[in-house]
Amino acid sequence: MSTIVVMDIGKTNAKLCVVDAANGELLNTESTATPSLDKTPYLHLDTSTLWQWYLLQLKRTASKYQISCIVVTAHGATAALVTDTELALPVMDYEFDGPDSLAEEYNQRCDPFEHTYSPHLPHGLNVGRQLYWQRKYYPGQFKKAVHLLPYTQFWSWKLTGIATAEVTTIGSHSDLWNPLAKTYSDFSIRENFATLFPALRKADDVLGTLAPEVLAQTGISHECKVLVGIHDSNASLIPWLKTKSTPFTVMSTGTWVIIFALGAPLQGLKPERDCTANVNIHSEPVACGRFMGGREFSAIAGEEGLAAANTTTAKDLQDIIDHNIFALPAFADTGGPFSGQQGTIETDNQLTPAQHFALASVYCALTSDESLTLCGSRGDILVEGAFAKNTLLMQCLAVFRTATDNPQDILASSDSTGTTLGAAMLASNRIAAPSLTPVPAVTSDLTHKLLEYRRSWHQRIAQRTAQLKRDQVKAAETEPS
Repeated sequence: MSTIVVMDIGKTNAKLCVVDAANGELLNTESTATPSLDKTPYLHLDTSTLWQWYLLQLKRTASKYQISCIVVTAHGATAALVTDTELALPVMDYEFDGPDSLAEEYNQRCDPFEHTYSPHLPHGLNVGRQLYWQRKYYPGQFKKAVHLLPYTQFWSWKLTGIATAEVTTIGSHSDLWNPLAKTYSDFSIRENFATLFPALRKADDVLGTLAPEVLAQTGISHECKVLVGIHDSNASLIPWLKTKSTPFTVMSTGTWVIIFALGAPLQGLKPERDCTANVNIHSEPVACGRFMGGREFSAIAGEEGLAAANTTTAKDLQDIIDHNIFALPAFADTGGPFSGQQGTIETDNQLTPAQHFALASVYCALTSDESLTLCGSRGDILVEGAFAKNTLLMQCLAVFRTATDNPQDILASSDSTGTTLGAAMLASNRIAAPSLTPVPAVTSDLTHKLLEYRRSWHQRIAQRTAQLKRDQVKAAETEPS
């Protein structure tokens, strides 16, 4: 049996998945927490430990399966500065807040949003911010860099020794790409970052075969091919770019919720609400909205709430609504449509674990609804990943998107991880897109209550925002001149 190995590297977990090349069946998955080190010189990803884990898993996999191809898919907002043989600097964890110290200076040097469709994001969520900060504080090490590799292609380089770059990762709110011109941004050229990127290749191109040292450590056949690889959320688009006509929307959900509104205009996107334009495998810009949905869900639900996933019912949701219990954004400080606001839970009740899960579900449905509206979503909404398995969340979202000027159907993907299957489809044209299941409607009584709840949620956010502005004005007036 010929198999495809997908190295699926997310911000929270890294996986090695074995996929049947003939039909896309997921044969095996191994997973580990994505390691990060909070130590000198800055918060960075522990790529050395992760690489050793992958070598071990590849060796074990090669003893059981015939591996014909390896594809890497990895999270965005991350890049590696390398010499010919090693890292010039550690790979920055995008949650490192050091670049915030240069934010004002950096933002003045960037291109306008209308050129890059890359919003100003906190911490290291714009790769350009990372590079600007690294060059200022570690100039010696920065000068040693021969290549700047998008994170996906860093791992492809580790496998093959061949340096390349690819548009889906460079075009993910990096400040380094002009999606309309389909070339590097003026900022990237002015700052000489563009010159560090190796030659661009397509995600489904064969990059090469495994490097001799990788062959020796894993026992994989020398005939195994390695593809260039793709940004993880963009991998989720692959099945639908082949089978769906625009307009439609794909929601890739995990640590991040990335909303791709295919067929929506770029004009009117609001960078302050974390709207952007990602770049798909065909170098085409796609209107997007995003928030750290998985992180926020966990913060609201808590460990006990997450454990109650299988016992939570519509009754728990109804209790949340009837008792006016609200989670108000935001529960992550990494952007989103309500960036800069501090998350709070309004309740006079002691919530059960199931109610915490229900509250997290309706909160993420509300925030998804907001982002879908902001990025101009139209047509069917295809949800893949963690949210697709949460019936309560999906039903809430179906209610919210039905009650719009252009009602939309919510369809849950049968695939547990759209990123893995999409990446595997780059290597085999025999793999079909996963099936889609329409989300059933809730009762009409609960529908009415949910819509009233949504109105109250927005009113509370508006009131809190207005109060925050009044407080800021008052504070400014009382400051000594």
